[in-house]
Amino acid sequence: MKEKHALDNRMLNWLRKSMDLGCDMAEPVQQLRAQGFTDAAILAGIETVRPRGNLLAGGSPPPPLIRRQPANLRRIGVPDVELYTLEEFLNAKECDRLIALIGHHLSPSRLAAKADVAGDRTSQTAELCHLRSPTAVEIDAKICKTLGIRAAYSEGVQAQRYDVGQQFKPHFDFFEPDTEMYRRLAGLRGNRTWTFMVYLNDGMQGGATRFTEIDHAVEPRAGLALFWNNLKADGSPNRLTRHCGEPVTGGHKIIITKWFRIHGDGPAFHE
Repeated sequence: MKEKHALDNRMLNWLRKSMDLGCDMAEPVQQLRAQGFTDAAILAGIETVRPRGNLLAGGSPPPPLIRRQPANLRRIGVPDVELYTLEEFLNAKECDRLIALIGHHLSPSRLAAKADVAGDRTSQTAELCHLRSPTAVEIDAKICKTLGIRAAYSEGVQAQRYDVGQQFKPHFDFFEPDTEMYRRLAGLRGNRTWTFMVYLNDGMQGGATRFTEIDHAVEPRAGLALFWNNLKADGSPNRLTRHCGEPVTGGHKIIITKWFRIHGDGPAFHE
């Protein structure tokens, strides 16, 4: 195979999209190598498309939603953890539309780290970020505009369904610095900052989101958003954000989640 020494605009756009979605960057690198691109060409392409903005610039300011303090925003009163709920983020019609869409695109959930133990996460996942559905596009934009962080600093939206007995065992959403997983998943876009989760249904038994280090649980309720900062003000991981999705013991639970990153392009906030 003839060596290729530069990525064209089509390949650069594909590489940028992989980066924007929060993909494991080892995978596009392997695909480019398989197509005959040299390592120098791949590195040059990554340097061209990597984001250069910094969400933490200026002392890690809170997102505009927190600064606005709307009446339906509530901070969970735990020292050293930025943890909030937002009542009625979605109405019943919006929840139903998302549930219908998710139901057509579910597959067994995967974990980011190859070393994670089988059974840590036993849900089904729908990658809404890969769909062209107006419903998927609208919810992504609504989360960004509500929290006030631009999409360029985010990953795509995921959905999970948990049936009876399914759970997500205690874990962190940030990537552990100085690890192979960090290099693969956060080396270019930086660590996860905010997690924004929305419950789409209620009426199940079990399924609470429990923050294990502070012993606080949030019960699922349709339309309720739960969000938190995974990092401290200096950008280091906040280990008090360890959390789990407790086992569902009756019915089922459906959620959507969007994560934000340190690095993106352009201004960080919707002001």
